[in-house]
Amino acid sequence: MASTPRKLSVLNEVASIEEMPLIQLPQLGGKGGDAKKNKLSMILGVTLPCILSIFSVILFLRLGLIIGQAGYVVSVVMLIMGYSVVVLTVLSISAIATSANVETGGVYFMISRALGPEFGGSIGVIFFTANVFASATYIIGFVEALVNNFGEGGTLLSSGDVIHSDRWWKFLYGTIVLFLCLLICLVGAGLFARATFLIFVCVMVALASVYVSFGAKEQTFDISLPPDNECIQTVNVTADPINLTYTGWSFETLKDNLWEKYTVDYTRDCSSKMSFTLVFAILFNGCTGITAGANISGDLKNPSRAIPTGTLVACAITFVIYVMLFTFTASTCSHQLLINNYNYLQSINVQPEFITVGVFAATLSAALSTLIGASRVLQALAKDELFGGILYIFTKTVGKKKEPIFAVICSWVFVQCILLIGSLNAIAPLVTMFFLLSYCVVNLACFALKLASAPNFRPTFQMYSRTTAAIGALSCVVLMFFIDPLYAAVTIALMIIIFVYLLVRGPATPWGDVSQGLIYYQVRKFLLRLDIRKDHIKFWRPQILLLVANPKSSYCLIDFTNDLKKGGLYVLGHVIVSPFSLDAAEAHHHQLPMWLNLVDLAKVKAFVDLTIASTVRQGAQSLLTTTGLGGMKPNTVAMGFYDKSLPVDNLDRCYESLMKKPRILRRIFKYDDLEKFEMVYNHLPKLRVAEEDQPLKPEEYVHMIKDAIVMGKNVCIMRHFENFNKRVSLREHPYIDVWPIKCKPGDRARDDTFMLVLQLATILHMVPEWKSHTKLRVFMIVETNADKEKKEFCDMLKDLRIQANFQMISPVGGDSLSGYGSFGNAKSQPAGSVPLYQEIHNFMKEYSSDASVIFTSLPPAPDDESSYLDYLQCLDHFTADLPPVVMAFGNMPVMTTSM
Repeated sequence: MASTPRKLSVLNEVASIEEMPLIQLPQLGGKGGDAKKNKLSMILGVTLPCILSIFSVILFLRLGLIIGQAGYVVSVVMLIMGYSVVVLTVLSISAIATSANVETGGVYFMISRALGPEFGGSIGVIFFTANVFASATYIIGFVEALVNNFGEGGTLLSSGDVIHSDRWWKFLYGTIVLFLCLLICLVGAGLFARATFLIFVCVMVALASVYVSFGAKEQTFDISLPPDNECIQTVNVTADPINLTYTGWSFETLKDNLWEKYTVDYTRDCSSKMSFTLVFAILFNGCTGITAGANISGDLKNPSRAIPTGTLVACAITFVIYVMLFTFTASTCSHQLLINNYNYLQSINVQPEFITVGVFAATLSAALSTLIGASRVLQALAKDELFGGILYIFTKTVGKKKEPIFAVICSWVFVQCILLIGSLNAIAPLVTMFFLLSYCVVNLACFALKLASAPNFRPTFQMYSRTTAAIGALSCVVLMFFIDPLYAAVTIALMIIIFVYLLVRGPATPWGDVSQGLIYYQVRKFLLRLDIRKDHIKFWRPQILLLVANPKSSYCLIDFTNDLKKGGLYVLGHVIVSPFSLDAAEAHHHQLPMWLNLVDLAKVKAFVDLTIASTVRQGAQSLLTTTGLGGMKPNTVAMGFYDKSLPVDNLDRCYESLMKKPRILRRIFKYDDLEKFEMVYNHLPKLRVAEEDQPLKPEEYVHMIKDAIVMGKNVCIMRHFENFNKRVSLREHPYIDVWPIKCKPGDRARDDTFMLVLQLATILHMVPEWKSHTKLRVFMIVETNADKEKKEFCDMLKDLRIQANFQMISPVGGDSLSGYGSFGNAKSQPAGSVPLYQEIHNFMKEYSSDASVIFTSLPPAPDDESSYLDYLQCLDHFTADLPPVVMAFGNMPVMTTSM
């Protein structure tokens, strides 16, 4: 099989992987010259961006809507609900961030490295989308403030050279602001950090002016309607004039604002009222900036310290500020003012220009933060190549600071498209959905890591637990469906679609995922509970150890045995014949991945166990005693038939099955099965080409059978499977034939063998493909009183619930069935001349020539080693010129009719 350049590259890649050391020590602490150079501190890189992103448009532009619609009490409850979810998520983010070095990609990086590429890639796309929508929201908020201040009837410029406020003019303003954000992002995160500090100062000055104004303005006065309010209403519509009144500090005002009074939102549809869920969706946008620091984790000096501390500090500061503003607003502003003028903070301010600057600063900073966050997530997705080469261009960086300009430009284009929606309150629920799903998976990742109890998961941040992570994840899901079931279902469906795509198409990744840790944790727990002392015959199933000399000549046997296991343990055992040495250990290290890849390609559910021994028998003894764990240990040993004929390469059957995949699917999903097959084939041991190359002696083979019996295992010897083609055989030979040999009653070994033969044939017939194409036939050889034995046997099959065609056959000349074990001890005659087995062979050849497979009893091996060759000769004559044969020897009860 010639290797193409692509295949050669795969082989070279594997070779390079094999040459890597087994253990690589990471650089701890993330310190070093280049690692720290030009990086951001906790304050500039995390705390300030989080504060500004949390405030965003809610602080100055939507507090009136929230308190006016939901009331003070419900608004505070909403705030506590939102911050509860946020703080729980921050705890999970902090735990993950302090357990390992966090690189570029923030939340995506954490989830992908914890839950694996499928979850990471799907939530990465969701998180990228969330940042894009959020950035558009903040730009629209900026434009709304611009029009409110400088449009017709605006607060700062009500007449004269006012700016236009039509829909497309607003879109143009948003485009210009977004382009300014693009220029800042292209320069880099350093300029953004410096700009962040200046913006933070502007916002703090605006906030300070708000608190001063609440204290300084004690008199009552009316405020004019904003220019964009065209649907002013009251809860009880009357002919009285509408007064938007600032009352100053008043208990009556607070009392009037305590509870919900839902009405219309004048920035949207004037015919539909707001509701608890809509108001909460808008308010939650004021809590979603917690990932601003994690988004630029690759630009931080010490992400493991900066992310948890900086984010928690930001949450504490913003929560206190929100509660204070809620209280001040509810105590001084009338309900009509709050629901009809969202820009009331500017109208009551001693210096309205401060609020204008604060709004512009907060929205611009949040837009910058989310735009940069989106670009960093996109860059991380592209670097990981989870979606193939389609995102390759976004890995490109420019300049000494390696800014991902292509990822920034792509994010800018998407935000520009979202600006077409035009309404802040319309986008807010979507942003909430995307962020809630992202937070849910972050909490899920922390919960899974904690549950897996991996020794390397040692966060320095300890203020978390499995309970906090689980509650955080569950809260996010509940809130999603509470806010909008349709949006929630669509968002989760989108993530599932991407997850399935990556599960089918996604490349292998070197960072691992927590699913393996969780599987290990659960398997260990249940293996401890799987007590071999509690085994019961009712739940017996074959747990097979198949001894394989070379998979190139045993593929058909491997595939057949996979159908025989009935959901039980299936282990492919192989002996590397060599004295234990460094070379032998390296051979073991190199062969094991090839065997595992072969299992994947062959689509068999099997484990692989390779051992090193000086002889095949010693290796088989090692496998007999060590294979399995706890209650999951083989109870049946299967092996091919011993002969000196040269093996036949039938691994091409696997290649043919791979070629059946449609070429168009192979191109779309870029299947690499054929390349993997070439790699496996070239790395597996070569077949022997001469009889003297046979490492196993005949006496050793018989000893292996006896060793398995001594260890209490059932034994199956399989012959004529080298050319077995299941698809063709089932179509042309639609029978499974059973030839059990029942001898003297009360002989447990013979009874167990008799039952094992029936059980294995019945199990094979239960496999859907075999059941739909074959019939089960049972042939019983009797001496005398055939009617009585037939009735007894039919009753037994009925009790065992085995549906089969039954036929009685009598030996010619009335040979005694007591000859079952005679050839093992009859030294005076060749084993193959034992009359009983010779006659059974003739019957099988006559009646079962149209069978796909024959199950029969394995004659017991002789005690005398000098008879081993005669024993093998007997087995050879017994199964010669027949369809594929399975000879079974029972060593334990396998069937029962009792409950």
